[in-house]
Amino acid sequence: MSPGSRNAPLTISFARNTKIEKWIIPDERAAGFIALGIAQETNTPVVLCCTSGTALLNYAPAIAEAYYREIPLVVLSADRPPALIDQRDGQTIRQFEALKNHVKKSVQLPLINSQEESEVYSSKLKDALLLSGSLPIGPVHINIPFAEPFYPEDASSLAYKEVLIPKEEKPKNQLSDFDTTPFQKVLILVGQQSADEELSLEIAQVSDLLPVLKFPLNNLSSGIEQADIFIQNQKELQPDLLITSGLSVLSKKLKLFLRANTPSKHIHLDQAGVEVDTFQSNPELIKASLTQFLKNHSFTHINPNYRNLWVDLSERSKTGLASFMNEIVFSESSAAYTILKSIPEHSNLHLSNSMPVRFADMFGVPKRVTCFSNRGTSGIDGCTSTAFGTSLVSKKLNTLLTGDLAFLYDRNAFFHNYHPSNLRIIILNNQGGGIFRLIDGPSKLEELEAYFETRHNRTAEYICAENDLEYCVANDMKSLNDQLGHFYQPSEKAKVLEVFTDPDTNQHVYKELKNYINERIKN
Repeated sequence: MSPGSRNAPLTISFARNTKIEKWIIPDERAAGFIALGIAQETNTPVVLCCTSGTALLNYAPAIAEAYYREIPLVVLSADRPPALIDQRDGQTIRQFEALKNHVKKSVQLPLINSQEESEVYSSKLKDALLLSGSLPIGPVHINIPFAEPFYPEDASSLAYKEVLIPKEEKPKNQLSDFDTTPFQKVLILVGQQSADEELSLEIAQVSDLLPVLKFPLNNLSSGIEQADIFIQNQKELQPDLLITSGLSVLSKKLKLFLRANTPSKHIHLDQAGVEVDTFQSNPELIKASLTQFLKNHSFTHINPNYRNLWVDLSERSKTGLASFMNEIVFSESSAAYTILKSIPEHSNLHLSNSMPVRFADMFGVPKRVTCFSNRGTSGIDGCTSTAFGTSLVSKKLNTLLTGDLAFLYDRNAFFHNYHPSNLRIIILNNQGGGIFRLIDGPSKLEELEAYFETRHNRTAEYICAENDLEYCVANDMKSLNDQLGHFYQPSEKAKVLEVFTDPDTNQHVYKELKNYINERIKN
């Protein structure tokens, strides 16, 4: 809930309803992402409530992320009476359908003048809430006009009518009689998804026969790691059958490989029936879960030689990484490698966009660590707020690995009165957008520092002081290891560790790393 006057009827109703848990977040953009973080942890719809005008528009980044991540958010925006729209009245914009491109539905409620109209009001609310939780899950927007007066009299009381909304039945799997026996080179690729214990058990049953790619964001408990490092254009890795499920895949190299080496057959499993063609391979959509598909299909006919090719490349990459990291100077790569190895088991790891999520994809994370990242839209806005939201409702330790620009951009993540002690934030500060030094194109331009990196000399120190966060610093491997030694210990405050690295050194080491691994793969 974000404070305002036009949404006073909603604010007061929520505030006085003891059955609803509330958080007051003044900045609507931060509020949107905090709600997203709560929803991704609880897997239940979270309501956002704001006043009229541009307040609503500040929800847009989080709503777009929720839409592409299939996360249930319900936006309640207060509005002026329809007669005042476009009449140069204060704090009045065209709110209805302002979010229409990234919500499942926009609902305009009537201006209530009678009890009969309120029944229509209740019906529309119920329909919108049902829609948010139905497959594919996603956000909805409910726009509610209010006319004055909207503050209650002193003696007035509120009566709550509880409306039960039935849970949607899980859709029946529509498993086809798909025959796997003609295929020997079968590859399973799962995109971003929440941790799924049942699926992980099924994956373990087949992982000795065929390659299953494991990435931090697909939260599988077993599989082949480091694909983003070793995948090049090895023709021998081209699958006959590609089986996919889940949301987006982070690795650009893997996507390019599969587009260039199209499988003979590609099936995509999605219970909601959302059609995508990420790899330009014309997939056959099956409205079922991957778990159920694996339970109903046998792969015992497969020779594990194809899997062994993937395993060999993965193992060579792992040993190569370990030996390379032991010999290089301190850099962002070696710092990220060390940090990711230190994440405590049975905790949550949040990865901001730009380099942190890519480092996790390259280096991997410890087992039994649940990973989150805003890869629906892949923006740096809201990474801190999302992690903060999850920490509010999670009993686990929550660590955010982020960059300096992402952290500074989202400093209003702390602009409220909540202070969860289970939050840890590690900032890789390279004084700008260091990723632009590491990708082809901008790294060779004379405009690099001013227009792409946006170099700065800011730190998180004063943000931490202002928001009562415990702050510590590392600028070499010894100080990093010393700080990590006590960073995850219980504390009454959230902790921030800022790791400073040199952008020129980062660029040099990262290129050395890629060349080193490439040589090991060739040999």
